[in-house]
Amino acid sequence: MKTGIKQFKEKAGNASVSVIAGVVLLVVLVLLLVNSLYIVNEWQQAVVTRFGAVVDEPVTEAGLHFKMPYYRVQLYDKRLLRMDGSPTSAITRDRKRVQIDVTARWRIEDARRFRETINTEGAADQRLFSIIDEAVRNQIGQFDLYQVIRSTNRILDVDEEFEITLDDGELEEMDMEEIATLGAEVEELERDAEGNYLAGRPVVIEHILEAARVELERINLGIHLEDILIKQLNYTTEIEETVFAQMNAELNKISAGIRSHGQRRAEERLGEMERELATISSRAQERAERIRGQAEAESTRIYADAYNRDPHFYQFLRTLESYEKILGDNSTLVIGTDSPLFALFKDLATMEVDLEAIPQPAEE
Repeated sequence: MKTGIKQFKEKAGNASVSVIAGVVLLVVLVLLLVNSLYIVNEWQQAVVTRFGAVVDEPVTEAGLHFKMPYYRVQLYDKRLLRMDGSPTSAITRDRKRVQIDVTARWRIEDARRFRETINTEGAADQRLFSIIDEAVRNQIGQFDLYQVIRSTNRILDVDEEFEITLDDGELEEMDMEEIATLGAEVEELERDAEGNYLAGRPVVIEHILEAARVELERINLGIHLEDILIKQLNYTTEIEETVFAQMNAELNKISAGIRSHGQRRAEERLGEMERELATISSRAQERAERIRGQAEAESTRIYADAYNRDPHFYQFLRTLESYEKILGDNSTLVIGTDSPLFALFKDLATMEVDLEAIPQPAEE
């Protein structure tokens, strides 16, 4: 009996050991499986290393991949990355200092080489900034200031005429060549036979990009520099004061030219108005003279008709009108019997007047 129980315990112990061993083995297998699988996303690429050394070509296909359990995986971004440097100063060929701030876009082209040389994106940004900064200084030093600032010669192409709207809505044309000279003393950007610019900001940026790419290819960091952009390009204090003074003088000249043009136009309008007023006044004077002549002719006709009707009475009325103009309201007239006026009143007293013969005013 005791022997049977002992045998049962031995079998049970062996079974527990087997279960534990199986569980341990399963756990080990799961850990090995987990450490042997890794995921690469669409925007990523992977580099597999063994004890720090790269073992295979970079994995660029997205999905689930297998590796040896003791291998390590380093994931890198395969999208365009951006590098933002700090502003720096550069001196142009004509000895003018400018403050320039650039940014660049780059991507990891060879992940294996990138892992062996730089390894991190932060270190790549620092290295790129030093390369681009050197290229900026060298290339800007080969151009004059106006070649770095300007992109085209459009500032020199002044339109022959432009239109301004007056208060009455009329469009007035002005010749800008007479008043605008902004950039007249600045040299033109050089062009080749096909009209392509040989200088200017786009050309300077292209030269900076090419110089930086040549240096990156020389040291081979596994990086491709996509493009470079100048975010800011500022003058120093001395250059700013000179530029602002020139702009202020040019704007004052343009405003003075516009005022002069307006004054000249106002004088022309005033002359036109005075000529038109003189014409209107002359026509009005001519019409008034014509109406006055017609009125005087009509008055003469009426006087003549009245005289023909009764010359003696007409003479009497004209005499009274003459004395009325000579004498005032408070005057006293003393006449003698031998006065022509006395004789006139005497004749009037004895004169027979036919009242019916006197024309009466017409009824309206």
